[in-house]
Amino acid sequence: MQISVQSDIDKAIAKLTAAFSARQLPFAIARALTTTAKDVQAEVKSNMPSRFIIRRPWVIGGIMIKPANKQNLEATVYSRDAFMGLQEFGGPKDPRGHYIAVPTSMVKRTAKDMIRKADRPNALGDKVSVVEYNGEKFLALKKPRKAANGQRLRFLYLLIPRAKINERLGLRKDGDKVIRAKFSANLEQALELAMQSAKR
Repeated sequence: MQISVQSDIDKAIAKLTAAFSARQLPFAIARALTTTAKDVQAEVKSNMPSRFIIRRPWVIGGIMIKPANKQNLEATVYSRDAFMGLQEFGGPKDPRGHYIAVPTSMVKRTAKDMIRKADRPNALGDKVSVVEYNGEKFLALKKPRKAANGQRLRFLYLLIPRAKINERLGLRKDGDKVIRAKFSANLEQALELAMQSAKR
């Protein structure tokens, strides 16, 4: 997943580069674009815990940037995890097989609220079967478990043919906000640094 944002920087360049070398200008713009991309990256990472239940830190760590350079004046902020594209844009999620298995509250979880490998659908094997209940299909234990409160647990996963995923990553939204707030200042700083370097 990639987004690219074009910004009208002509006025900023005209104002800040009256005595600026055209040869150095691409370096300054690339620096400003890369700095802004890092600002967007930080904003997205900061907001993710409020938008997701983060059980694996590598999901946040997957928000990456591709820096700009003088030959390519474009910086990219993206997720290295392909499945996050659906979290950004939303839309239907189709199953790999016939159904998507949605865990119920009867599925045992670890202290970090993660489903144990032994209780994942593919690992249950012949311990489970597909049953219908109240017009819905479940992956259910053939031999019900007894919970600590005495309840007999059986229905582990609700089986649905398709799921609707709401957009919630917010990369584009956060990116637009950060770019509007910080790009001009980042460009000005980059131009000043380049001019100082040129005088040495």
